[in-house]
Amino acid sequence: MKKIKIISNPSSGSQAHSRDLTKLINYLIEDNFVVQLFKTKKKNDAYNEAFNTSSDEWDLIVISGGDGTVNEVVNGICDSESDIPITIYSTGTVNDFATYLDLPSTPYKLYRMIKTGKIIKSDVGKISNDDSHRFFINVFAVGNIASVSYVTDKAQKAIFGRLAYIVEGLKELPNTLNQPMELKIKTKDDYLEVKSPIMIISNSNTVGGFENICPQARIDDKKLDVLIIKHSRLKEVAQIMIDAFSSKHIYSEDVLYFQTDTLTIESSQTVPGDVDGEYGGNLPVKVEINNKPINILVRSD
Repeated sequence: MKKIKIISNPSSGSQAHSRDLTKLINYLIEDNFVVQLFKTKKKNDAYNEAFNTSSDEWDLIVISGGDGTVNEVVNGICDSESDIPITIYSTGTVNDFATYLDLPSTPYKLYRMIKTGKIIKSDVGKISNDDSHRFFINVFAVGNIASVSYVTDKAQKAIFGRLAYIVEGLKELPNTLNQPMELKIKTKDDYLEVKSPIMIISNSNTVGGFENICPQARIDDKKLDVLIIKHSRLKEVAQIMIDAFSSKHIYSEDVLYFQTDTLTIESSQTVPGDVDGEYGGNLPVKVEINNKPINILVRSD
């Protein structure tokens, strides 16, 4: 593994991280790696660069950015059906997938992982409707509160980090509980009609910076974990969130939790979706496991 392309979102992360990225590049070059740094300037730059990066010419893509940048790269690779591995040098306010994988967060440790790490295969979720599709590596969330990640002010994210998401989520919560979604959900084996303030479809167990939201989730089981909070009062929702710290929430009568490889979601209302922290369009959608997994470089230990 000697030819490394780094796709970096300069607007994600701090100046200190920018200096650390330079250190990573220096470590690699001093060890005779060939390194190319690509800096994004606008939306879809990371997608286009990943789409056009051939696995015949490059050995690895290092993503330096937040969840949105990771999602763009994953979409580019999936659309091009490339086999090139990726890894993540997390710079965003919350980078759920990097947290789940326990990837190194310092330049020297990441350099060492590039030299000694192993390649694993990860499931990828696919969301589609009549005229478009999109992939997600970590989570597809449905409902008003799901929009928190992409409506939270960027300046607040940079200054307050995860706290900014919590504050914005608390502001949205009363409205979300008072206006539940009316969902029609169909899997291979079941059909549900349910009122819910939020629905989460996850590939990993880490969502919104918090672990154990979908505690049984694994990225290599060819299943998506579905968690639906039923319409309930603030008191019940608060208890669900408390129970989530110990994974007890999935046994609550106010929670539906199951695994599937495909489902469709419809609603008579206008219901937005969030794809790995970015706006993902409105219902109806089909959600399924993509037919080809993605290669990821992780720690070998």
